[in-house]
Amino acid sequence: MASYSPLRMHDQEYQPEDSGEEAILLPSKGFISEPPKADPASKWTTRATLGLSVLVVACACALYVTSASISRPRNVYGLRQPDQHPGLEFSHELGRKGPMMYFPGAIVRVNKASPDQVYTSSSHVILSDDDSMFFQWHLHKSKFTSCYIDSVVPTPEDGYAANKTYTSSGSLTQIQIWNVTTPTKSMKSLSWNSRPQRIALMGTVAFLPEKEKIEQLELEDGWQSLMPTRFSCGEKATVSIEVTCEGCRLEFEQLFSDPPLAFDLMEIG
Repeated sequence: MASYSPLRMHDQEYQPEDSGEEAILLPSKGFISEPPKADPASKWTTRATLGLSVLVVACACALYVTSASISRPRNVYGLRQPDQHPGLEFSHELGRKGPMMYFPGAIVRVNKASPDQVYTSSSHVILSDDDSMFFQWHLHKSKFTSCYIDSVVPTPEDGYAANKTYTSSGSLTQIQIWNVTTPTKSMKSLSWNSRPQRIALMGTVAFLPEKEKIEQLELEDGWQSLMPTRFSCGEKATVSIEVTCEGCRLEFEQLFSDPPLAFDLMEIG
């Protein structure tokens, strides 16, 4: 069986029989080992590389310190300015969770007894046998595809508290809503002679608080979907109507504040 033999210390008195190979492998008595001498050219190359690296680092540090200490005016003209209110253009969509009630963009009176009298858009609403009111709304695109026009009247208590009252005579349960042509120009001023033309009677509404309206007209749940003034909507459009009152008189101020006292356009479903 093969085995490792322990190493033998070099004995100067011991001379192997076959001294030829041993003499080659082992140094002789008078042999002196000298370390290899470095190449002078390689030494200078190393020193030059090291010196250049130190110089580059020193220059970079000096440049940084110099640039940081220089103060100069900065002109931002022409740079793109950040939006101070990102997403604000979508706020009208983000805030919408249900159907909307639209306040009219124009409220204009005309008087049959004074056909040439021009009235401008204002908050003053007056209906009589001689006076008609024209309302106009500008609708945006919406996910709700049905709308209707109705009166919105607060309870007497809420109306007095908000200083929103009206004067009336005769029955207010058959106020007529007419679909009319939309003027090519802005409907900010009209006379009886220049008023839009009637297209068709949409229906009638009652100018009463909601609770009284339901009781007097015996309305059931979901009565809004059965309103005769209901029409298709959901697309960008301009809606113009005429409101008349035969055998009655109604006068109030239609203001954009709560509680509403108004003829308004409502979305539904």
